[in-house]
Amino acid sequence: MAFASFIMMQLLAAYTVLGEPFLRTNFYRNLKKQLSIDPTARVLFYRTQVLWEWSWVVVLAVILIPIPEPLAWIGLTLPNPIGWIITAALLVGIGLSVALLRRNPGAMEAMQRNLEASAILLPATEAERKWYAIAAVTAGICEELLYRGFLIGYILTNFTGLNWILVAIISGIVYGLSRAYQGFRGISQTALTGFSFAVVYGLSGSLIPAMIFHILAELRTLMLWHPVEKKKKSK
Repeated sequence: MAFASFIMMQLLAAYTVLGEPFLRTNFYRNLKKQLSIDPTARVLFYRTQVLWEWSWVVVLAVILIPIPEPLAWIGLTLPNPIGWIITAALLVGIGLSVALLRRNPGAMEAMQRNLEASAILLPATEAERKWYAIAAVTAGICEELLYRGFLIGYILTNFTGLNWILVAIISGIVYGLSRAYQGFRGISQTALTGFSFAVVYGLSGSLIPAMIFHILAELRTLMLWHPVEKKKKSK
């Protein structure tokens, strides 16, 4: 079992670096093609993302079986005191940012313009908003397990002596490359976001605050994106 776990670990690491950018680009291209002919294409895209990302968790569970203290290895432990403070600060900060943006029409309009670049991936109907929320929670859990919990654990296990900040940067870069279909701007923004998630993980000693941060960031986009309202206002 230990040998099988080792082989799966190498394959998952290779997939994270090489397979993810290719598959996400493929999913994105298929979504663009289907949107013009299938009104349910975006819901199907979200559902596919949910099933696909939870499949990583199954693979990770098998990989972790022979590892001593598997939950600690992947970061699924309770946060330290700093971690709880970070979590509370993130909850307050993201909540305040949403409230303040909604009170400022100019800032809200600027936010809508920024989000337009990702409009293909964002929901336009109530059904899509529901599935986007489910996909957002899934991404917050599963992507943190893969890109922070697994990838950082893998690097630290196989390349001992590396500075933790360097490992966090590598994790962020790999995460950024998974959004290659969004071009250089998407890669750089996602890499920076991934690095910030890794820093939260490192400071708190737990993946849980990073998961909460990730979920809140995704749901913040949902709360601020209102294409239907925008169209109504422009008429």
